[in-house]
Amino acid sequence: MDVKQKFNRLPLGLPLTVSGLATIATIFAGKKVHIACGAVWGALSILHGLQHAGKMKRDVETLVGETAKKAADTAESISLHAFLAGTDIQSYVPGRVRVYNLALAGNEKLAAQVTDFLKSFTGVRDAVVSLPTGGLLITYEPETLRKNHHLANIEKFIAEHAKIK
Repeated sequence: MDVKQKFNRLPLGLPLTVSGLATIATIFAGKKVHIACGAVWGALSILHGLQHAGKMKRDVETLVGETAKKAADTAESISLHAFLAGTDIQSYVPGRVRVYNLALAGNEKLAAQVTDFLKSFTGVRDAVVSLPTGGLLITYEPETLRKNHHLANIEKFIAEHAKIK
């Protein structure tokens, strides 16, 4: 076993705790004793930190990496429910609907996912996102789209809510 391994295995927890308690206990015992205990406590604290420097570095890298990954995942994807909740209907005429969603603004990956998804439906002619504004223009063939019961209900919902605005 080399010196580094021996140092890393050296149990500094107990002497560190004892010297810390001694420092606190000697507050009223005398200045020189208190300073000596504090110096020992400080030295043991530094050694203890050096023992765990590698682990602390890995922990920080893991924490920063996980935080960055979560931020990247959030920026690139969004749940369908959250997307729909953040969508405002701007205009509607049969065969054409324009909506806005700030999640689309500047998010090329999400815009591509949404347009590809919409274009996969029979009857949808085109779906185009304006990245600067988050606007989405969907053009479709109303008769073809209405053959799908669910899509017909969505069109009905949009038509009712577009009239309110």
